[in-house]
Amino acid sequence: IPVFSSDNAFRYLVEQCELGPRYPGSMEIEQCREYIISKLETTGAIIEEQIFEAEIRGNNLTGINIIARFNPVMGRRILLGAHYDTRPWADKEEDTSLHNTPIIGANDAASGVAVLLGLADLLAEQSPEQFGIDLVFFDLEDMGDYGNNNTWCLGSKYYVETFEERKPEKVIIVDMVGEKNNEIPMEYYSYHNSPTLVKEIWQKARELDYDQFKQKIGSYVYDDHSAFIAAGFNAAVIIDFDYPYWHTLEDTPDKCSALSLQAVGQTLTDIIYSE
Repeated sequence: IPVFSSDNAFRYLVEQCELGPRYPGSMEIEQCREYIISKLETTGAIIEEQIFEAEIRGNNLTGINIIARFNPVMGRRILLGAHYDTRPWADKEEDTSLHNTPIIGANDAASGVAVLLGLADLLAEQSPEQFGIDLVFFDLEDMGDYGNNNTWCLGSKYYVETFEERKPEKVIIVDMVGEKNNEIPMEYYSYHNSPTLVKEIWQKARELDYDQFKQKIGSYVYDDHSAFIAAGFNAAVIIDFDYPYWHTLEDTPDKCSALSLQAVGQTLTDIIYSE
């Protein structure tokens, strides 16, 4: 089983943040797409850009999901997903004058992408024997209105609505996994709907001695796994939602660590390369 490079993953997190805020409609999200695709192009994956339209607060926006398929002829598949868009509004800042300022999204966007890109590096070198892997980078996850689930996770909703192939055996979303002292409980909705998958992930983390994964059920988080679960997929999210800098201007790389990325990245590596 290959070794996940936490150093590379942390570099990918920092490099995304160096582009600036990467919110839909910005030049920086275009640069982030180019960044992700340039990394994927070196891996030999088949890359697809899935374009969709959405209306956010009266504005029409175009979203683009980036799909990278490794070993596409394999019937048995695992889908790993993360969102790459950052919220354009720091609306969890106490100072309301900052609420229209875009955030950097080091943990809430860049961390999940960094883990997926780290896995892509491994997949370029060695194919899992059992599974083909689909890495999906979702757009328009983070422009929602609090309390209205219909306005969040639009990229994953579109992906699921237009999905016509055989369902992957496992769907695992990674989001907000970079925080220095991260503690990842079993997300309630994932555990309720896909308990076998959740137990597999947390058991693997325990075998690897990653105590960031807490053997307890946490609260319900609406995220990119939700549309998959609603459509009958075997899906779970890995998320530490207890993050004081969520949707603030302080969600920056100094709050994150390579060790946190390693715990999630190596756990996923062991799952996709397991016999």
